[in-house]
Amino acid sequence: MINTSNSIAKQLFYEKNYSQALKLFKKENNYFAIGLCSLLLKNEKDALKYWNLNKNCPACNFGIYTLDYINLKETNIPTFFQTRAFLELFLNLFLENKLMEWAQNFINCYQTFYKGNPESYKFIARALFANGYCELSKTFCKKSLDIFYADPEAMLILAQNYFILKDIRHSKYYVDKIIQITPNYYPALLFKDIIEKNT
Repeated sequence: MINTSNSIAKQLFYEKNYSQALKLFKKENNYFAIGLCSLLLKNEKDALKYWNLNKNCPACNFGIYTLDYINLKETNIPTFFQTRAFLELFLNLFLENKLMEWAQNFINCYQTFYKGNPESYKFIARALFANGYCELSKTFCKKSLDIFYADPEAMLILAQNYFILKDIRHSKYYVDKIIQITPNYYPALLFKDIIEKNT
């Protein structure tokens, strides 16, 4: 049976109606979601309070770390899977909600994230690209490719950045490089078609 209250809460969250979503998440005792709504409402104290109610939850645990990251405090290194699951989520929410100081401070912790998961640069690049920060996204793509030089995902994000910036030559270069390494990588084949149709 579908939990109607939880479904409505999620919809309100997606609509950025965090205060109403928060009320419904409280009824469900969804501590991670309560903490996340509280944080996006700039109530760090409540975010910490609710995340501390379930410290053993990887999501809540990462949320607690995030409070330190956005305040540029030293904290624990997140695990490989925590970083993979939550880094991009939090950064994207900060950027979408114009919480620019938090986003900047979060990004400035990139070396900490890297220690937990070397793919962190790519996750940061993808969130930046999704929110229109192409130049900064390029920087993190290149950092990622310095480590994983044949990563098709990072190369594709880089190619997309160049395309948006109207540097078609470099966009084609990275797409062709992906196809050379992994000839059947569908996202690259699809994007190559987009480039050809728009140039």
